Amino acid sequence: MACAGRRLAWWDRDVDRTGRPIRPDVRLAGHEIWEQACQRTNVLLADYEPAPELMEYTVAQVSRYLDRIGAPLSTRKHGLLLVAFCRALRRYAAKLSRIELAGGSGDLTNHRADYAWMRQVNARLELESIVRQLSERNAAVLTLRAAEYEWKEIAQLFGVSAGAIRNAFWREIGKIRCGTQKPESRSEINARCTHKR
Repeated sequence: MACAGRRLAWWDRDVDRTGRPIRPDVRLAGHEIWEQACQRTNVLLADYEPAPELMEYTVAQVSRYLDRIGAPLSTRKHGLLLVAFCRALRRYAAKLSRIELAGGSGDLTNHRADYAWMRQVNARLELESIVRQLSERNAAVLTLRAAEYEWKEIAQLFGVSAGAIRNAFWREIGKIRCGTQKPESRSEINARCTHKR
């Protein structure tokens, strides 16, 4: 049976995947609710494609259930089948929402990890390390700069020139950074630190 003008159809079989017979009343109900099942699938997933497989699974499941409880063949099964189909559809949609599609193999080769967060964390850790090592005066200077004080205003508070306070601050930062970086050898540390002076 076609699904909403499409050529989708569920496989109406006499037996399920394990070889158990499927009840004819459930199969008939499947044909009668097929259009509605297709519409609900399209509304929830914006796609008709999963409907056939979900219907095949649901028809087999409901048939097994009715056989187990000994339900008569004469009563209508539309409501039960539709409820079971909608439940299977919701489970399928929930499973899809947990899966993040990454694309094909060509897309994966172009995928590059974003390490910006790692750089931010490393910068923050380095800043915290530097702040702990600052002298009391330069820790106060840093606090004032973070509060958006100008160098001129900070210099007035300490009674020195703006150039002197700024140079002293950056000189201490440079010394601390030379001590906290870990190049391959001690001679590289000495070369870098003497070069910055």
